[in-house]
Amino acid sequence: MGVTAQSVLITGADGFLGRAVVAELFGHGHTVRALVRALQPRARGDEAEAVALDLAVATPAQLARVLTGIDVVIHLASALSGEWATQERDTLEATRRLTLAMADAPEPPRLVLASSIAVYSADPALEGQVIDEETPLETTPLERDSYARAKLAQERIARDAGLTLTILRPGAILGPGRVMNAHLGVGIGPVLIRLETRGEVPLVALSDCARAFALAATGAGAGGVYNIVADTCPTRAGFVAALRRGGWPRFTVPLSWRVLHRLARALAPLGLSLPGLLRPATLRARMMPVRYGNARARSGLGWHPELPIETAVQAALEVAP
Repeated sequence: MGVTAQSVLITGADGFLGRAVVAELFGHGHTVRALVRALQPRARGDEAEAVALDLAVATPAQLARVLTGIDVVIHLASALSGEWATQERDTLEATRRLTLAMADAPEPPRLVLASSIAVYSADPALEGQVIDEETPLETTPLERDSYARAKLAQERIARDAGLTLTILRPGAILGPGRVMNAHLGVGIGPVLIRLETRGEVPLVALSDCARAFALAATGAGAGGVYNIVADTCPTRAGFVAALRRGGWPRFTVPLSWRVLHRLARALAPLGLSLPGLLRPATLRARMMPVRYGNARARSGLGWHPELPIETAVQAALEVAP
């Protein structure tokens, strides 16, 4: 990268993305402090300083120690699933405590936040449009699933902290064993219930996503918001065809998401606790035929995808979904 080495704290360092970001940072000479929930036997040969701490209950004193000597925090830790109580604890409370401690530091580190492409609006008017950083965010988060709602709230917490903040919004991260995502439909064993064939799937290869966070850690694009997706995201039909060539799914059952949408709208007035695919706004956000753009990340962050999506799909399918 040709920049001064940074001292980086990574939360969620033992996760799917976290491990890749740690490896990317070490490849460019940065010092890494890896924050994890619990210490595990080290499977990799890096020299990260591992610290076990649950951010959701961490005290200011504990966080002050962890932040000592840190130039930048890459905040990856969050709940990837679960109901609102889980999101409130593991995503929002963790972020509140971390950002308060960062703001109280004598020299507050920069913050690079892992958000999500899921924060954008599910307005039907967006159908057929390009989803980029100018697209409105969701204005009715209570109508969305817990994950999207939490990511919207997490961005607000980070902005309100008064830190030098860079927000990255990755699409679905494609890596070994990770091929299925909510933009395709529902996967049940060897079967995919396919809800739409048109529109793009917002994908990014794991190695490319990790490199985007490593770039942001150096200060590139500081203060910006960037979608992290492939240059040309595959259509749903094209992606499913590529997956089938790799052996999954063995069977595809077509079901129009618009049928589910009508059912979801009929159920909405009953006030039931429904899964994401039976929430009208969530269903639209996942299934509306749209396209995705990464031009701002290319120009402002200096990032571009290096691994062709076709190659990433083949690598991901080496481990069955």
